[in-house]
Amino acid sequence: MRSHALHARIASIALASAMLSLLAGCASTIFISSQAPGDIAPVDEPRFEARTLDAPQRVALVLSGGATRAFAHLGVLRVLEREGLRPDLVVGSSAGAIVGAHYAAGKPVAEIEALAARLNLPTLIDIDPVKTLLGGFGGLGLAKGQRLEAFLRESIGAPLQSLPIRFAAVATDLNNGETLLLNHGDTARALRASSAMPGLYEPVHAGGRVLGDGQIASPLPTGAARLLGARVVVGVDVVYPPQHATLTSAMSVLFQTMTISTYRHLQRERELADLVITPEIPSTSDLALSDREWLIAAGEAAAEKALPALRAAFRKPQAPGP
Repeated sequence: MRSHALHARIASIALASAMLSLLAGCASTIFISSQAPGDIAPVDEPRFEARTLDAPQRVALVLSGGATRAFAHLGVLRVLEREGLRPDLVVGSSAGAIVGAHYAAGKPVAEIEALAARLNLPTLIDIDPVKTLLGGFGGLGLAKGQRLEAFLRESIGAPLQSLPIRFAAVATDLNNGETLLLNHGDTARALRASSAMPGLYEPVHAGGRVLGDGQIASPLPTGAARLLGARVVVGVDVVYPPQHATLTSAMSVLFQTMTISTYRHLQRERELADLVITPEIPSTSDLALSDREWLIAAGEAAAEKALPALRAAFRKPQAPGP
């Protein structure tokens, strides 16, 4: 199996449809020893604490989920950085939360791109070989996500409430379907929760809740940005659309049902934004980590095309008003 095809099946939104065959054929690539993430105190568990934006700080940048497609967010950030357009709030879901948190941490976009280039399969997928061999594929997820959390903790050491740009990640309470905002506590744990794709990653236990991928309930969390006080909301939508699916197996059909549900949430959330940038990404599920450069370029092209509207959106909050 060629490496780009392997990465595509793991990192793209069509991951679930190929997971079983991937594990059977390429298990030696991703079976790595379990490594517990750094323990965090209960007071550092990610949670929500009410904190609205103060006038005139009212521009929110909202980054959607989208797995590998989220590399396109970096292209949009390139344009914002080049134009000196700095949001007052960043809200992200799933992979968009990971990109957004690094941006909110004050990292230059080039540095975030360098971090993205370091991502590889062993970092993204950590499966306990003993548990798998002795207990099969039981449990709440194939991978723990601990390697990813360690990577995130290394790149962002500050807690959510201390990031230079106000930031919130979105996760889903898997017990009741509630959308949860995480804006206080351990950043790495919050990002791991927000990106815990069902079936692939074990959910995160925090505050007595079981947290999973934010994209389940809120793929483009524009409503969350409004709740936090944003007057103008700029969204970037890279969510995998149902019409891009190729139905070739029972697993692909199952995953397509999840995609359709997510996409319906997305349509409602797009309506709450003042501006939505949608990078042009080809109709394919075969996206890999190695595709990041052209995905970033797609995001950059979309932001440049929308530049007049972007500039207007960032000027709008300065007008007087409540």
